[in-house]
Amino acid sequence: MGKRTYYIDGQTRAEHAKNFKRVRDIVAKSAGDVDKKKRLARTQAKLIRVEHKAINRAMAARELGEEEIFDIFFRRAYALGEVGKKEFRDYQLSKLI
Repeated sequence: MGKRTYYIDGQTRAEHAKNFKRVRDIVAKSAGDVDKKKRLARTQAKLIRVEHKAINRAMAARELGEEEIFDIFFRRAYALGEVGKKEFRDYQLSKLI
């Protein structure tokens, strides 16, 4: 019998863990400096070329309560086509309320 693959939120267990690790690494390396946190997240986001990686990283950041990081990866997911215009507009409007 073959090896079983387990999925968490549509990701393999390894992908899920990697996304959370990347977000935690950004937070740890920034040492409380919000500008550095944003800079590290932007650098990492620019390297992502696959839409689902950007949205999964954004969701990991949101679960960890890192809204600044979430915003950067969510915008990258939008730029890559994973997030539709309506979803992005709704997100932007929710930030204003």
